[in-house]
Amino acid sequence: MALIKCRECGKDVSTEAAACPNCGAPPLRSTATVAAGKPKKKQSILGVLFLAIVGAVAIAQCSSNDEKKGETKPVAQECAKDDLQCRGDKAVVAAGVYCKDPIERLARHSVRWTDGTFEMKFSRFRWADRAAGTLTMIGDKAEFQNGFGAFTPVTYECDLAADDKTVLDVRAREGRLPN
Repeated sequence: MALIKCRECGKDVSTEAAACPNCGAPPLRSTATVAAGKPKKKQSILGVLFLAIVGAVAIAQCSSNDEKKGETKPVAQECAKDDLQCRGDKAVVAAGVYCKDPIERLARHSVRWTDGTFEMKFSRFRWADRAAGTLTMIGDKAEFQNGFGAFTPVTYECDLAADDKTVLDVRAREGRLPN
């Protein structure tokens, strides 16, 4: 039985004691335990170095070059001027962006949109003027608040110019679209 110093309080503790009788800290068992602290410093330096190398490799792999070999750029699909389905499919996203505020201005009180996060505000479309290429986008994903505070479902229409960015007219009436 040998006496060693407690690492917490500095008092003498037996090597066979489970804990220091003064502070309750576990004693250092041997000099190997003390020596084991030095390689930890080396291990931590090696660990940081390893993480730096892995990080550099990951950044190098994820970064893109301006010139991609063998890849082609996706070509935007051009629609014929009289192709209603193609034009409507392209305009439905633009209508959700450009027509939302003008439709909200039609309400006397507040508006509550009932569409989901990834759901389109307009579910149907038709020609407003085929010769000019203008579309009427139609939807029913909003509710207007009335004077009593109740929300009433509305069907709304938005006329978009051929550039799909210019709002020509908006209309709203009570009710839902038929299924």
